[in-house]
Amino acid sequence: MNSKALDGKVVIMTGGSGLLGKEWKRALEEAGAKKVYVWDIKGDDSVDVTSEESVKAALAGVIAESHFVDVLINAAALNPVPGDPNCAKMFSSPEEYPIDLWRKELEVGLTGAMICTKYVAKIMREQGGGSIINIGSHYGLVAPDNRIYSEGQFKSIGYAVSKGALPQFTRVWGTHLAPHNVRVNCLVLGGVQAGQSEEFVEKYKQRTPLRRMAKPGEYDDALVFLASEGSAFMTGQSLVMDGGWTAI
Repeated sequence: MNSKALDGKVVIMTGGSGLLGKEWKRALEEAGAKKVYVWDIKGDDSVDVTSEESVKAALAGVIAESHFVDVLINAAALNPVPGDPNCAKMFSSPEEYPIDLWRKELEVGLTGAMICTKYVAKIMREQGGGSIINIGSHYGLVAPDNRIYSEGQFKSIGYAVSKGALPQFTRVWGTHLAPHNVRVNCLVLGGVQAGQSEEFVEKYKQRTPLRRMAKPGEYDDALVFLASEGSAFMTGQSLVMDGGWTAI
């Protein structure tokens, strides 16, 4: 990783208190980012990305302290580890999926990205450039393979649908903001090792051409690439890193 790729850059990352968020914050700082603001409802500085007022207030704080925003990473989503007893309803079948959870998943994963992009884009246009990165999923490109889950468990339809909308969200914003030198791209991820059961991991490996799940740090360089001038001629696109899952 180029330690100067993000030299002096100011970054906002939503949903950054989880496993990947913490890894990415470290990677962004190692790449030279001056400041990485983590917007997460679970964070020390709680920011609700589904609330326009919460986002506007948080953004005003960023501008007051750092004066500009170079990078926005829309990573907030509801995505529990398979088997998590605290999130059992999120593994319900589509027929049984609670509508309140459906609404919440779309609010966090899609509407949250819209609210953050809407307000940050105005700042980036005024300052003459920036990079917005939406974090997608291979389950946004193809239907979840529920055979890898335990019997009676299904990948959330709300998660898959919200992630499925992000590539189009990326294209619309990317073409709209291109005249203002603001780039918008989507980083599409495969499954990441995060404490899943051995049974799940083995099934996942057998379904993936590279025969394994991703390690948390393997997405770092791609994220830095999309945030940096290394991707200066790229907008409205999806960069897929899923171990080959969507290639078959």
